This record gives sequence, C-alpha cells and structure tokens, in this order.
Amino acid sequence: MISVQEVVLDTDMIAPEPYQVVRTTGQFGLGGFAPLQTTTFTLFGPVQQASNKEIQMLPEADRVGSIRSFWATRPVYLTRGTSPVPSVAGEAPTGAVPGTTYTLAQAPPGGAGDLYVNGLLQQPGVDYALDGVTITTTNPTPGGATLWFQYPVVAQVQDAYSDVIVWPPNGEQFRVLQRYFDPGSGYWKALGTRMNAA
Repeated sequence: MISVQEVVLDTDMIAPEPYQVVRTTGQFGLGGFAPLQTTTFTLFGPVQQASNKEIQMLPEADRVGSIRSFWATRPVYLTRGTSPVPSVAGEAPTGAVPGTTYTLAQAPPGGAGDLYVNGLLQQPGVDYALDGVTITTTNPTPGGATLWFQYPVVAQVQDAYSDVIVWPPNGEQFRVLQRYFDPGSGYWKALGTRMNAA
C-alpha cells in the first residue's frame, strides 16, 4: 500500500528548484539594525507548502499567509547577532628587572588576570598582588626575566545578519521565521512566510 503523505514529502518526488537568498550583514546599535553589506546567492532544493507539523513550530502571530518550506544543503538564517566572543589579551608590564613593582597600561577587566614570569604561571596572593594597574611581586624577579600579564576580554562589536528568500516563480520574498535540520532527509529546512502577508 502506498502512503500518499510519504510520496508527497519524499525529497526524491519533489523536483528541486533554484531560489535566491539575500543575506544582509550589519550591526545592532541604539537605533536598531544598521545594514552594512548585502550579498545574493542561489540555493537549489525542494520547495513546498509547510506541513502542519512545521507550522506548529511557529508562534501563532507568525502563521499568516503562505508559509513555505525551503530545503537546502546549507543553513539559511533568521535575523540574529553573534554572541559575545570570550578571548584573552595580554601585555608585558613595564618596570625595572630585577625588581618588585611593575605597571600595566590599563587595569584588566574585573581586576583579575594571570602573571607569567619566564613562562611560569605565578600564584596571585602568594607570588604577586594586583592593585589597579600596579603589580607587586613578593620576591624580586630575576635579572633578564620576561614578564607577561594575561587577562580575559569579551568582544564588544556584534555583527549580525538577516536572510530573505526570493522564490523565482513570482519573485515573491519570504521572511525566514524558523529553521532546523531534518536528519531524515539530510536537508536544512527554512520556514518562511511571504513578506507582503507578514
């Protein structure tokens, strides 16, 4: 017995077709999203009316107009910004070697960090103390020693991007509302609603 639902949803039975993704990159600021660059590229995959199960993935207010499921081998994105990226920064403190007092160019965020002498990590409160920009070592550093102070930082500039899908049959534009990976078909699926209906 043939299941009509399986035939309709089978990727082998749906003719893949080209559609365009318009990706805008920019930054979020006080006034909202400020676009910086827009690129257009073509994806090729099945396009079909979203199933009832897919429509249930959307908030009630977004279930307006024609919701399509765009399948692709690479992800299509919703409007979003990147998360703050933790990283580390460091500097060589200034001061006379051998010596016990050294100065940083600026106070590290949170007033914490790691001091290395000749590549060996020193223990705060035992080997050294940090007060603002001043590092005081418990014992004089040996002559010719190399000092390095490292501390955590977080990137502050938040780039973002927003994808819009243009479907060629009528040139309709679709706003991406949801996306997910379907392990059964091996495709990424982007659910979009017509922008003139949203």
